[in-house]
Amino acid sequence: MSEAEAPAVVGLGYVVVETSRLEEWHRFGTDLLGLAPSSLKVENGFALRADERIARFIVQDTGTGAPEGIAVIGWEVAGRRRWDALPATLDEASVPYEIVTGPAAAQRGVAAYARVTDPSGYTVELCYAPVVEPIEQFVSPTGVRFVTGEQGLGHVTQTVSHYDESVDFYTRILGFHVRESIDLAIRATFAGCNSRQHSIALIDGQGVSADHHVMLEVDSIDDVGRALDKVNAGAAPATVGLGRHWNDKMISFYMETPSGFQLEYGFGGLRIDPDRWTEVRQGGRGGASLWGHTPVQSLRDAAGMKGFGAAVEA
Repeated sequence: MSEAEAPAVVGLGYVVVETSRLEEWHRFGTDLLGLAPSSLKVENGFALRADERIARFIVQDTGTGAPEGIAVIGWEVAGRRRWDALPATLDEASVPYEIVTGPAAAQRGVAAYARVTDPSGYTVELCYAPVVEPIEQFVSPTGVRFVTGEQGLGHVTQTVSHYDESVDFYTRILGFHVRESIDLAIRATFAGCNSRQHSIALIDGQGVSADHHVMLEVDSIDDVGRALDKVNAGAAPATVGLGRHWNDKMISFYMETPSGFQLEYGFGGLRIDPDRWTEVRQGGRGGASLWGHTPVQSLRDAAGMKGFGAAVEA
């Protein structure tokens, strides 16, 4: 891939969550997901690690009654050359931005970031030079190892109010490459910026934007199973049962975070060669998964299991 063709960003850097449930989020992040507390000092909140990066999840208190959910998605820019070229890229596309450095950027665990708003109203931060902590190694409280590195933190899926404009923003302006699309009962685009099969998925919300999910990948199917056992025991509400997606081959399940959006916890995601990938469109009757991924309520109704996923009713 030539320099001109390379995406402006190279992976999902961090996720900022705003919540009034800090203690619940800390338990969820550490005891269930296996993220580790970070030494990064966050005003009115805390940070969690998934690897040597000092901050992968940044959780901040919004106060009682404030909106819960994903406040910011941080995308990592590939080095100084790309960072220095970013303002011109945004100016050419007539995208307003704010460059943030100093203590405010340090709260994200990066040297600097450019804050923009995408066409569907999501706050996006294009970050540069993340802080790493290689000496104090990442040690998961649950013993898991996350698949990150050059694939970034994971992927995000967003329901977007302005679908065509959002696809254009992430692909034409930020340089994500479309891996596949769906134009059947739903419209959706899956796009990537590294060897992870996709780093972002955009679903046509027909005028509505809403947080959908963040995906974290671990390197053992047993760790997925252990987390699922905890969820079925009531650690978090289950939302979608175990299954395998057709596109990225991820074996995963979904749970509800303390802020209401979903988190996909998976293993075995497909790796691709970005230079050799052929964009495809899904046809036939449509569907997200090769097997499984049945909504939890449907599983309970089919099996008549009053106790299954009891946390969903809580």
